[in-house]
Amino acid sequence: MPDEISETAPPPLPPKQEAPAPEPQKPKAPPRHRKKPAQPPASSPENPPATSTGNATVAAAHPPPSPAESAPDTAIAANVSSQQVSQQKQTTTELLAAAEKNLKSVNRKLNHDEQAMVSQIRTYMDQSRKATSENDFERAYNLATKARLLSDALIKK
Repeated sequence: MPDEISETAPPPLPPKQEAPAPEPQKPKAPPRHRKKPAQPPASSPENPPATSTGNATVAAAHPPPSPAESAPDTAIAANVSSQQVSQQKQTTTELLAAAEKNLKSVNRKLNHDEQAMVSQIRTYMDQSRKATSENDFERAYNLATKARLLSDALIKK
């Protein structure tokens, strides 16, 4: 053991093992994505439907329409005769009258849930009348039916 150890001298370094020099890295180019050309609808004769062994159909990414854009005023309706439309209007009117009668017949104090039901019934009735004024008789009938069923449930409680 040596008698004199210098406190100012750094300790000896361990023997160096030479690591292999890293290969210079090439800068990577950003990945390239090919844009597919717009395709006609699947029902077009030029674009046959995808098969199990062929191409898969890919949905196009379109942003949703903004709320500022209003929907067209046309309604999609089933092909029904004018007699059926007339009958549906009459039935809708009867359903709304029955729902209104049910609401007027409630003479008790309503709890929170029942008050919410009354509010929902009135909303259905208003929407039904609006649909009728927009000549959407199918929707008007469906909403009047909901109002009537809900009002029936309210008076049975």
